Amino acid sequence: MLRLLTKHRNRARDMVRITWKRAAQIVAVALLTACGMDASAPTSPLQPADADRSLLGFLTHVRPLNRLVALDHDIEVSRTIGSGGGTIAIPETGFRLTVPAGAVTSNTRFVVRALEGTAVAYEFEPHGTVFRRSLVATQSLDGTIPRLGLLQAAYFRDRALINPSGLTAVVSELLGGVTNLLNHSFTWRIDHFSGYIVAW
Repeated sequence: MLRLLTKHRNRARDMVRITWKRAAQIVAVALLTACGMDASAPTSPLQPADADRSLLGFLTHVRPLNRLVALDHDIEVSRTIGSGGGTIAIPETGFRLTVPAGAVTSNTRFVVRALEGTAVAYEFEPHGTVFRRSLVATQSLDGTIPRLGLLQAAYFRDRALINPSGLTAVVSELLGGVTNLLNHSFTWRIDHFSGYIVAW
């Protein structure tokens, strides 16, 4: 029975991954067509782009990217990173934060907290820190529910602004990012610490 359940679970994950790839391919072709580019031209892995930041000046709603399986509790990791840079990751959620050399001038205790629930959302500490160089956040799309549309990152002031059902979140800043079709991930830049959510 356990073997049968495992087989069905693996099949469901494979189907979600295929759906994600198809959705991403449709979006990519649409964008290339809109830009007058040849969709058959060879492409290389996308690199993290400069954040297309839009300070809204008011609160707005977004639809969060959701996990297939909700986190039943927060997952928190911490690491001290100095001026030479480093990385901190939460393997259980497919999240990685890269701190480039020179982002901080002295040893700093970084904290990343994946929030419970289905929404792909994180809190970062030390809260309010502004970095000398942009950090790069990468979220794996494996284990998430695909939808058609362009992903973006968004800044939220308080976790209470994220609907427990994962259907909506209230944010005050939108940031552009890059969906990488080759490694099935979404990447965005972080200049200051607070809360960030991946959304549509």
